Amino acid sequence: MIEIFLIKPFLALLLITVSCSILGIFVLWKKLAYFGEGLSHSIILGIILGAFFNSGQIITLSLFAIIFALLVEISSWNKIFSKSTLIAICSYFCIAIALILNDLLHVKMSLNSYIFGDILIVENNDLLALSVLSLISLLYYKLAFRKVLLININQDLARIEGIKINLWNLSFAILLALTIAFSVRIVGVFLMTALLILPAATARIFSKSATTMAIISLSFGIVISAASFKIADIFDLAANSTVIALFCLTFFASLTFKKLLKNA
Repeated sequence: MIEIFLIKPFLALLLITVSCSILGIFVLWKKLAYFGEGLSHSIILGIILGAFFNSGQIITLSLFAIIFALLVEISSWNKIFSKSTLIAICSYFCIAIALILNDLLHVKMSLNSYIFGDILIVENNDLLALSVLSLISLLYYKLAFRKVLLININQDLARIEGIKINLWNLSFAILLALTIAFSVRIVGVFLMTALLILPAATARIFSKSATTMAIISLSFGIVISAASFKIADIFDLAANSTVIALFCLTFFASLTFKKLLKNA
C-alpha cells in the first residue's frame, strides 16, 4: 500500500501521465517532440515573472504557456523556417531573458526544484486542474485524431475536406502548453519531456492503428508510472528518475521483443 501522504502525489502523477500519453501521440505524429522540451525549458521565465510579481504561479505559468504556444504557432505560418527552428529560437530567447531578469531582479528561485520538480507539493486544486486536463485531452483525441492524422498525411487533402488546419494546430499547441504549465512544477523538466515521448513511442512499436496506439500508450503510461512510484517508495528513490528509468527500459525491451518476434 502507498503511504497516506503520498496518495495525492501518486494521483497527480497518474493524471499527468494520462494527459501526456494521449497528447504524446500527437507530438509524435506532428514531429513536435522539441515543442514540449522547448516550452518546459522556457517556462522558467514564467516562474521568475510569477515570483517577482508575487502572482499565482498556476495563473502565471498558464498565461505564459499560452502566449508561448501562440507565438510559436503563428510564427510557423511563415514559409521560410521550420517549426522546430522557431521553437528553438523562442526557447533560447525565453531562457536568456529569464537568466537576465533573475540577475537584475534578484529573484530567489531554486533551479533544482524546477529541473527535477517537487511531486510532494500537490494540493487539491492541482488534482482538480489535472483531472480537467486529462478529460479534455481524452476528448480532444476523440474529436481531433482523424483530422490531425489527415493533416499530417496530406494538408491539401485536409483543406479539401474542410479541415481548418491552423485552428486544429493552434488548439493542440495551447492544450499541450497548458498541460506542461500545470505539470512541470510537479514532475520537473526531465520527466515532463519523458512522459510526452516515451509512452507514445513505446505504443508505436506495437500499434497498427491510431486507436490501438492510444490504448497501448495510455495503458503503458499508467502501469509504468504506478509501478515506478511504488518502486521509488519501497527503495526510497527519487520518483522522477525512477519513472524515467523504467519508461526507458520498457521502450528498449519493447524494441528488442519486437525484433525477436520479427526474426522468429
